[in-house]
Amino acid sequence: MLPEYPESLRRELARIMLHQSLRMKRGENVIVDTWSGTLPWAESVVLEARILGARPILLVEDEATYWKSVDEAPTPNVGQVGSHEWAALKESDAYVYFYGPMDAAREETQPPSLQHRLQAIDHEWFRLIEKHGVRCVRFDLGRTSELWARRYGVDLDRWRRELIEGSTVDPRSLQKDGTRVADVLRRGRAVSISHSNGTDLRLRLARRKPTVDDGVIDEGDVRAGNVWTTLPSGVATVAVDETYAEGRFVADTPGVMFYQGRDSPLSAGTWTFRRGRLAEYSFGSGSEEFLRLFPKLSAGKDRPGLLSVGLNPHTSAIPLLFDQERGKVTIAIGHNSHHGGATRTPHFSAYQSLGGATLEVDGKIVVDAGELP
Repeated sequence: MLPEYPESLRRELARIMLHQSLRMKRGENVIVDTWSGTLPWAESVVLEARILGARPILLVEDEATYWKSVDEAPTPNVGQVGSHEWAALKESDAYVYFYGPMDAAREETQPPSLQHRLQAIDHEWFRLIEKHGVRCVRFDLGRTSELWARRYGVDLDRWRRELIEGSTVDPRSLQKDGTRVADVLRRGRAVSISHSNGTDLRLRLARRKPTVDDGVIDEGDVRAGNVWTTLPSGVATVAVDETYAEGRFVADTPGVMFYQGRDSPLSAGTWTFRRGRLAEYSFGSGSEEFLRLFPKLSAGKDRPGLLSVGLNPHTSAIPLLFDQERGKVTIAIGHNSHHGGATRTPHFSAYQSLGGATLEVDGKIVVDAGELP
């Protein structure tokens, strides 16, 4: 269960979502989709939407009923979305989603048949929002749990506090820093990452267009097909040249591995690259899934994939969003086609992050010992 939060705080976040992230206008349609655990937050969005003059629909999934359905209903009947809900999505201008269910331990025990069904629904949902230009924002307070806090080695109360505080950052500051970083990444070629902990890694850029996640979905984003963001936000990311990587990256922050739609934690590790491939790797405890899976994957798994720079001054301990911390440098291996890269298979990627690093592009300092100049 979540603690109780004051209505003033919930409504402040609701206004940020509607006015800043989604750029909602009077007369537009918005779906507010929530689980029962985050219903008070969703109710504040509905209220603020009506004050704005937008037209909200509230969808609520009751968690207790959901788990009863999992236990008692045939698997093919669980997680289905009817044509009436798809029709509502097609007619919407915006969508606000509050993550759930909150029982992470129970969610992980579900059979692959149910997991695959839910993933298939996600694919259709993403297809429709891109096709119809539905501007979407997600808030992950419902993802927080003691289980995941222990797994990622973070304090649960701090995680929740940073989710809220990081979401109230003025997006104009994120846009300013993100645009500056992205311009260097777009024009540059040679990348150097260094740190006193032994990190000395060289990458190459391929003149690809970086993406800046500043928490805002504006008309330009919609035209480019970027209709989805999470709060908090704040990271500039580029797909690197997959054929070149030399040196060592020593992370100081828990990372994450994605495989076939699921995420698993990675402890901070050391990656050594030779001739464009991850040649050696080691981790502390908590990376068993990577160690089990990685040797079995096909070509592309060990290629450099992404480089990113964090922009958000109020995040540092948010699982899956460690890369957003201002000045943090993150690298990824594997799948990167979602950012314009060439590696499409396997459907695997892994991320490691480092604070206090110095990042240079063609000799120009982008991050100076963890600070954005």
